Amino acid sequence: MTLFFAQTAWLVPLYPLVASLLSLLWSPGLISRTGPRPCGYLNLTLVSVAFVHSAAALMALHSNSAAGAAALYKPLSFGWTWLETAGLKVSFDGLITEPALIAMTVITGLHVLVQIYAIGYLEMDWGWPRFFGSLSFFEAGLCALVLTDSLFFSYVILELLTLGTYLIVGTWYNQPLVVKGARDAFLTKRIGDLILLAGLIALLPITGTWNFHGLQAWAADQVNNGNPLPPVLPLILLALIAGPMGKCAQIPLHLWLDEAMESPLPSTVLRNSVVVVGGAWVLLRLEPLIELSPLVQTVLVIVGGTTALVASLIALAQIDVKRALSFLVSSWLGLLFVAVGLGGISVADHLMLVYPLPMALMLMVIGAIVITNVTQDLTQLGGLWSKRPLMGLAFLTGAAGLMALPPFGGFAALRELLELTAESSHPVLLGGLVLLTNALISAGLIRVFGLIWGGRPSVFTTRSAEVLWLMALPTLVLMGLVLHLPQLMVINGVFALSPLPGWGPLAVPLLISTLVGGGLSAAFYLRPHPLAHLPAALGGLQDWLAHDMQTERFYHRTVVWLVVALARLSAWSDDRLIDGFSGASGSAALEGARRLSFTTSGRTQAYALTLVLGVLLMAAWLLASAPSVPSELVRPFR
Repeated sequence: MTLFFAQTAWLVPLYPLVASLLSLLWSPGLISRTGPRPCGYLNLTLVSVAFVHSAAALMALHSNSAAGAAALYKPLSFGWTWLETAGLKVSFDGLITEPALIAMTVITGLHVLVQIYAIGYLEMDWGWPRFFGSLSFFEAGLCALVLTDSLFFSYVILELLTLGTYLIVGTWYNQPLVVKGARDAFLTKRIGDLILLAGLIALLPITGTWNFHGLQAWAADQVNNGNPLPPVLPLILLALIAGPMGKCAQIPLHLWLDEAMESPLPSTVLRNSVVVVGGAWVLLRLEPLIELSPLVQTVLVIVGGTTALVASLIALAQIDVKRALSFLVSSWLGLLFVAVGLGGISVADHLMLVYPLPMALMLMVIGAIVITNVTQDLTQLGGLWSKRPLMGLAFLTGAAGLMALPPFGGFAALRELLELTAESSHPVLLGGLVLLTNALISAGLIRVFGLIWGGRPSVFTTRSAEVLWLMALPTLVLMGLVLHLPQLMVINGVFALSPLPGWGPLAVPLLISTLVGGGLSAAFYLRPHPLAHLPAALGGLQDWLAHDMQTERFYHRTVVWLVVALARLSAWSDDRLIDGFSGASGSAALEGARRLSFTTSGRTQAYALTLVLGVLLMAAWLLASAPSVPSELVRPFR
């Protein structure tokens, strides 16, 4: 019976997909007398079914030895052919593996908590059908993404997730900032998706397959047999990593994530915890190909390291709490890109594994603060420790889960990354980057905590009641999961207990960087300190960081200007050259016909005279152009 759940795990994405489609019955008002609330309960029910199925399938791998052996050494597979023509076969091939089931359990479990949380957060909102349907659409896409073994269908699913981002960010579409955020998020992610499409189209003639396991076998064959790699392979791989860069909000495709914060906060919980990790999942599946190109590995390290450092600096200057956390998301995922670039696939796996729960917990806490204090401006909050201590403890738990603070999961993953950098060709540079980024992330998280729970109450926080139990319950459940995550990893052999989970070489400098970054931030922000605000002479630096280092203005002056200039040139050439030539030639023909029409008088003698003159002119031209005959060929007449 337990094996049945594992064999039918491909049904898990269908439950939320059905819920999303059924939400359309309420969205256009086909079912209006019941109000929108039954739609939310329907989505919650089917999402819960998906979670139960995922958890049962995962437990089947551990409780049934036959199922576990089959999954480990011969994974359960499924598939159906989508297109087969002219020698091209495109099929949706899926594998039911232990990592996929773990990912689906995390996705569906978080989604259940977010759905309950959203019922309380959007209690008075009438947009339930569109919002809950979009959340379920997100879950269906993510579950399908972790199951598929096809790079082509991974691209298709990433495109659907981009559409889902546009729909859910634009939930409150009557607000200009929401419209701008949805548009920017859609267009920015589309850039990476289009480049990814070009790369996977170019990859097929070289490898002959789009399946990840087929690509892994091809890469192994190239290495084992010493076959020369195609010269264009690095360019193709650069195109393939563009999609994950856009999904994970890495520089230069990072502008969309903070713009997407205009959506309702429950969707932000899912997007910043599991949706952004979808791009990292695809990147990890491409690791066997990436190892073939040192150039691509170097690019990943540069992009990830730059994003990790720059985004953590930008987060320190944000006054919008949701934007401050969104840049920390980009920073953490930048460290994951560094791990992939260095070839540490297991390290990247652990970074991806410990990330979703703490980030989701902190965002749930922030939502509970924002909804009761009517502001998300950090400068207008403060003094909530005496009024909301439970939410403060929950935020500290989530922050500890991401900082390198033992015994939490983030410490073990970051220590493995630091050890990986020590074995690289630039240990001092990359190791220093990891230590500095960890210190800045710690400072950014403690800064948010200090500005909300430290200091004195403001006019917004003088009265701050607790939220509904529908929001408090999933937050506290998630807090318990984050606290028990290290123990779960030790039990399952992910980290060793020596003497703390994940303790090992280079643990001391990593812990020192956490204490330095978090300690300085606590000294500045728990009790407002003058150094927390830069002096007037350095105010421009703070403003520069707060505006994302003027990246958007730079894009407007370079990329946008170039696109607009090319568009104007194209419009001018179309108007003046193409349309101008055809229009001018047509006008000339019409004008010539009009003037010739004036020669028509109806007089016969005029026509005869014109005919005679024409014949005479033609005869004269023939005589003038006739070739002369040599004199020796002319015989005298006798």
